[in-house]
Amino acid sequence: MHESSNIRRRLPGWGTCLAALVTLALLLRMRPFYAATDLLAFAATCTLELVLLDVLTRLCLKPRRRPLRLAALLAPALIGCIYMAQLYSVWISGGLIPPIALANQEVTGLISFTGIYWLWTAFLAAFFAHAAFHRPQVAPRRSATAAVGIGAVALLYAATLVNQPLARGIVVTRGEAPVSSFARTLSTYLGMDAPEQLSAAELIKVRTEFLRRTTYGDEFPAAYKQGLPARPNVIVIFTEGMSARWMETYGGFHPGLMPNLDRLAGESLVFRNYYNHTAATFRGLRGQLTSGHQEMDGYNEEGTGIGQRDVSQDINAVSRVSIPDVLRSQRYHSMFFLSQQEYINNMIETLGFDRTLGRDYLYEHYTGNAPGARPKVLSDADLFSAMLGELEKQPVDHPFFAAAYNFQTHAFLEGDAKYGDGGNRLLNRFHSYDRDIGRFIERFKASRLHENTLLVITSDHSTYPSPNAIKADPRVQGYFVDTIPLLMYWNGAKHSVVDVAGKNSLDLAPTLLSLLEARKSRNLFLGCSLFEACAFDRISNIGGEYILTDADRSYSDYYVPPEQRSYYEDGKRLIERYKSMDLVLDVH
Repeated sequence: MHESSNIRRRLPGWGTCLAALVTLALLLRMRPFYAATDLLAFAATCTLELVLLDVLTRLCLKPRRRPLRLAALLAPALIGCIYMAQLYSVWISGGLIPPIALANQEVTGLISFTGIYWLWTAFLAAFFAHAAFHRPQVAPRRSATAAVGIGAVALLYAATLVNQPLARGIVVTRGEAPVSSFARTLSTYLGMDAPEQLSAAELIKVRTEFLRRTTYGDEFPAAYKQGLPARPNVIVIFTEGMSARWMETYGGFHPGLMPNLDRLAGESLVFRNYYNHTAATFRGLRGQLTSGHQEMDGYNEEGTGIGQRDVSQDINAVSRVSIPDVLRSQRYHSMFFLSQQEYINNMIETLGFDRTLGRDYLYEHYTGNAPGARPKVLSDADLFSAMLGELEKQPVDHPFFAAAYNFQTHAFLEGDAKYGDGGNRLLNRFHSYDRDIGRFIERFKASRLHENTLLVITSDHSTYPSPNAIKADPRVQGYFVDTIPLLMYWNGAKHSVVDVAGKNSLDLAPTLLSLLEARKSRNLFLGCSLFEACAFDRISNIGGEYILTDADRSYSDYYVPPEQRSYYEDGKRLIERYKSMDLVLDVH
């Protein structure tokens, strides 16, 4: 009898056991959406919190006086309720409770919380039933082993809190844990000023309105993906400011301007009449990787997004899910390569990449033996060479998603390879870029990566309509929206041309993910695959300016055809509503 009593005392509390069972059920529900390593990381942090919860419960059961014991038990009971609430949040929304969920008392009227009341009731019943049956006893004197064990668990738990990300409310990010993440959410909420754009309750309604549970609808047509290896590596090159019109593949006026990319296009799946959905670089990169429109841009007062600003301290009310976030569940390792070491690097680090490799890392590891001082920006040739060197070192059995953004095709820069008489610097810089990317393509095809890698060439946005651009091609419109290239190449790809009839770069993420068959993920994508129809992918937005695109051309507001006016105006309203989720919390 005494032995069985000792066994019962060693077992976890009934409330802890119930919380562990609910955790296990949640992990099974999360399994299709997360990589095994991320799931194990979350399971580990949950386990640590449950162990510490049980230790605290045992300590609170020690007082022999019932009122004192009951008062002490309120602390672990409250922590347990927080833990259960966080599990319920992941169950219904995909993520732990974000700050906006605390920012308005009306939130309880927006989502049915019936389930959490049942969970709390069950937990508290089990918790206090265990306390009622527990009989305080004089504990035997123990060695320091137990104290050391508890201390080790506490230290391990504390280590998980270092650089813990803020809860995003739509997915669980590595490093998050139910109780500690709630503590950070509460701290952030208490530091918030009143939102000036929308109430937090309204933001939750907006997020719910746009929330999707899959990344695409229709499958990528089998006829276009012949020869694509299973689980290929992916390299996406976002060419700075390149419109499709500079390539002969897309009807360019300048023979021989970009022969290397034209040659690659002849071996690739080519998409034509494909427009940029926004500009400039901040919006273009973030918008394509998350399939969305946004307020986030550069620093200039005009709101065009031309420039860079520091976003390292920004806490967005609603987080976006990106291509790297989705592919992580497919066990992809993600990297972004940049020739700069500027604020743009901070912005990229908010998009879910495992590594952001900028000028400093690439210079030190690949080009640091070059004569002279460290450059402000790596040349395109050095960027592509360093990127390929890094990618060739990646494990053969672990696929990667790599993206790169160059700089030397930026507006108003000159190129060192002259085109024709060299009188137009825009043509010179794209001719120079073609030379550099041609060398990259040649080396890529000679590497082991060629056998199992999908190479995508596109742009962050179209070419800025400068005087040199209009001089080079009088068809250039006076706004920052134009057709951009989209080439998808792999060894054995069947050359085909797909006319997408005015669809835009909102569709890059869903299209890539459909090609990779990565469907399951909660997300806030506005776009769809280029092979299916959706509502927003023929309207481009830059700040307060909207441009409609179709199979024939693009239209500024004044020139929108009457038969498309209703679609255009409805789209504008919905895009503005979507952009409201970019509210940056004012935390003091």
